[in-house]
Amino acid sequence: MAVIAVLGEKMKQRCGIVFLGVTAATVAGSLPASATDLDFTDGNIPIVLTPTRLRQSLADVPASVTVITADMIQRYGITSVPDALRLVPGMVVSQVTGNDFRINYHGSNVLVPRRMNVLIDGISVYRPALARVDWKELPVAIEDIDRIEVTRGPNSASYGANSMLAIINIITKHPKEVEGTTISGFVGSINTAEGMVRYGGKLGESTAFRMTLDRQTDTGFDYASSFGQGHDSTRMTRLNWRSVTDIGSSETLDVQVALIGGTKEIESADRFQKTFPDTKNREYYVSGTWRKNLGADHDVQIQAYASSHKADQDWTTCVPTAMLLPQMYNLWRANSTYVNTILAGRVPSGGSAQDNMLAAAAIAAVRGLGTRAVAPTCVNANQNFIEERRDIELQDTFVFSDRLRMVSGLGARQDIGDSQTFLAGRVINTSYRMFTNIEYKPVKAVNFNAGGFLEKDQLTGSAFSPRLAVNYHIADNHTLRFVMSRGARMPDIQEQRANWSYWATNFTPPLNGVTEGYFFQNARAPGNVKSEKIFSREIGYFGNLPEYGLLIDAKIFDDRLTDLISEKLQLSDFSPSNRNSVQLNGLELQVNYEPTDRWSIFGAYSYLHNGDASTTLEQTQYATHSGAVGISRLLEDGWRLSFAVYGTSANTPAQTFYGREDLTASKVFILGKDNRLTTSFIVRHLDNVSSKYFQDFGKTVESRYNDAMQYYLTLKLTY
Repeated sequence: MAVIAVLGEKMKQRCGIVFLGVTAATVAGSLPASATDLDFTDGNIPIVLTPTRLRQSLADVPASVTVITADMIQRYGITSVPDALRLVPGMVVSQVTGNDFRINYHGSNVLVPRRMNVLIDGISVYRPALARVDWKELPVAIEDIDRIEVTRGPNSASYGANSMLAIINIITKHPKEVEGTTISGFVGSINTAEGMVRYGGKLGESTAFRMTLDRQTDTGFDYASSFGQGHDSTRMTRLNWRSVTDIGSSETLDVQVALIGGTKEIESADRFQKTFPDTKNREYYVSGTWRKNLGADHDVQIQAYASSHKADQDWTTCVPTAMLLPQMYNLWRANSTYVNTILAGRVPSGGSAQDNMLAAAAIAAVRGLGTRAVAPTCVNANQNFIEERRDIELQDTFVFSDRLRMVSGLGARQDIGDSQTFLAGRVINTSYRMFTNIEYKPVKAVNFNAGGFLEKDQLTGSAFSPRLAVNYHIADNHTLRFVMSRGARMPDIQEQRANWSYWATNFTPPLNGVTEGYFFQNARAPGNVKSEKIFSREIGYFGNLPEYGLLIDAKIFDDRLTDLISEKLQLSDFSPSNRNSVQLNGLELQVNYEPTDRWSIFGAYSYLHNGDASTTLEQTQYATHSGAVGISRLLEDGWRLSFAVYGTSANTPAQTFYGREDLTASKVFILGKDNRLTTSFIVRHLDNVSSKYFQDFGKTVESRYNDAMQYYLTLKLTY
């Protein structure tokens, strides 16, 4: 049952989508009322928090939402967050190398996906300086995830300027849910191995805690086109702590700490390299959330967190000696075209008098080297950087009546980028924000949602993101929603303050008696780009048919993205601008069907039209058709069989289609009163062993596996 290259009619016929296993029956029992922001009280319709920061039924939210539960993750043998996101309609997941995922809602630009925010328990893991999410370094073990809420559409009105296209909120398990010891192991193809140990308990009578140690390794793809080998393995270790203290009957303190360390193999940094530019990573997250219930209708929360991400990346490269001349560095700063002309063996002309003077000095220096100008000099280079964030936020929720509720707040954040290579030192960006979301129900059949988020930072200025939505309940189980919103993405520190150059050391042999100096190419950001913008319109339908065990969500959408910073930001041409735009429109459908307690079926489908793109860069991750479908059956003997199909078409010449089929067999063995052994065996078939993506105009990079079949085994012991 392979997924063909272009899903077309087959995907249209067989893909609905899912509320990915989320019903009150499958989730509510695992969430103690005091342990969660989620209460399943609206019949059998899930209630979510992420879209507006208010607890709302999916029939009332001003957005399309996909919820992926821990049960769904276990049932279908999902072993990573990127794989879980393949269940979300419209989410395009591209794996460039073994440890480099490019994930975009509705695709668009594959080079640096940076228009979607990712939260873990409300804490952003969106990197502050280089505007990216590192999916291999997420500070959470898959076993600690309770559910993933994905708001499919602009959510800048609730979470700010980097939630432009969508927002993913990974919500972890409360310590009270995981008391005792859990040991799990996972082994499989591509030398994949993972071990996890978790202990949950109590400190005194008022504090519940859990501590998780997780270690993951894999060897990535078998082949990568850059150097003809698959040098892209990952070795990562995580240590997580979460404690929740009941200070009183109406007050709690939630503390979380995450430490991450490991190595990611990187195949290529430059074409002259002699060693691999592997990256050693060290990170931490520390957060505290204080909640106080001031009454039945009033709640306040203060959340503060700090994070640090340090990456050390060193390698040896042997470049033509002329590229290390200080005269070439100075000339590049003044006129890069002149340098390229000299390297081509010609004498430049047409520039200013100062350009001509610098060119004469560079030409004299090159000629002074003689034949050594083109001979290699080996040096040590690096791309080391540190990214840090400090954030504090006050949130106030007030219920005026059963018809009117409001959440509002304000916050401040300090983002820091520190890199001699990318920034020539340390750059700080301080921002301030305020937000509000209001839900108003004038009559039983109508639900209004209105909100906005105002943010101002030092580097770019201000951005305001409003949203207005109406949900009309045409019948008890059928709702239409109409949503209009504006969103934004503020440029990152590198886009605004790049001062990019490579300081090379240990010249071998020395150059004119010198053993260190700058590589000739360098770049500075113009510092004048403004925020990217989106104007989104959506018409949606939500259906709940409890007599059939059926939940349906469908939408049609039209998104206009303007002022986009689409350019490839590279050392040879660092020219960010706001000259780009693209129109994204289409439809999405998600269905969850549970006819009995033994059967579960889901489906997801997205049709996307990417049009009026001002540059082909905004079409480098374009899938007209994408989706997933799955069916799960609990057998009489306790075994569960689950089958899932995933597919994404390829609609650009530099992109390959993705197709995969998974068969998972799992069973829980009861070993005693409180002891359980869960085992899962996963067989995976890849329709396409190759993964290609756009790297530059005229250049495609490919990674691939040797085999289309992959096998995995998981064991989990709880006692």
